[in-house]
Amino acid sequence: MNHRFPATLSLVLAVALLLSSLGAGSVAASGDAPAACPAPAKPLPAGPVVVQGWVINHRELPVDGTRTPAPLTITAFSSSGATVSAAVGSDGFFRLTLTPEVWDFQMQLPESWDGIVPLAPRAGLASTGCTPLAGRSQPYLILFKIRRLFDVTALKWEELAGGTVQPGAGWRITFQPVNDPFAVQQVRSTDANGAATATLTPGVWRIYETTRGGWTPVTPSVVSITLDQYAPPGALDPVVFKNRQ
Repeated sequence: MNHRFPATLSLVLAVALLLSSLGAGSVAASGDAPAACPAPAKPLPAGPVVVQGWVINHRELPVDGTRTPAPLTITAFSSSGATVSAAVGSDGFFRLTLTPEVWDFQMQLPESWDGIVPLAPRAGLASTGCTPLAGRSQPYLILFKIRRLFDVTALKWEELAGGTVQPGAGWRITFQPVNDPFAVQQVRSTDANGAATATLTPGVWRIYETTRGGWTPVTPSVVSITLDQYAPPGALDPVVFKNRQ
């Protein structure tokens, strides 16, 4: 069954934030489960409890839950100890059928992904916190907003007049997103090892050095890379800049 992603995304985001604010809004590192939810303070109205929603990325587009390193799953934990899980589909959609109780919704993030809503560290546990859900005819809507992160390193080498090569410290390196309003340009200076690292989101990036007088580029001074959010996790090859004096 196809599920249309809502055009009124801001409304759904507001519901997701509300659900988190009603609960604990906890932040858990990988392997650290939030505390169990307390029982409701008073009996909740009977009826069906359907919770559905989407997992989206930092661009507010659905995340294919079947293409991440480990398939994405939303798990709901109740105050009575019940556990209900649902897989995240290729369209980012999930749906759970529950009972009127206090529920906490959790998703284990894959390696290299962190949580924006709810907030969670890389490879951590995104948790909405405990929220009482009464029976009602309309589904509850929630969102998990996550993003893939890449640590990209630029290495700078200096070739001196005698042919000696040394790390280039203090060179200005710019990491510029290409046609991406959701990403921010970053500027770094190389350290004593000639390295400058920036954390980037998926997309096309233009990485370039600021040249200096008296130095001639040996390698291209501008490099473009494309980062795919579904690429296997692991260290990326550095971008290398070399200049000759």
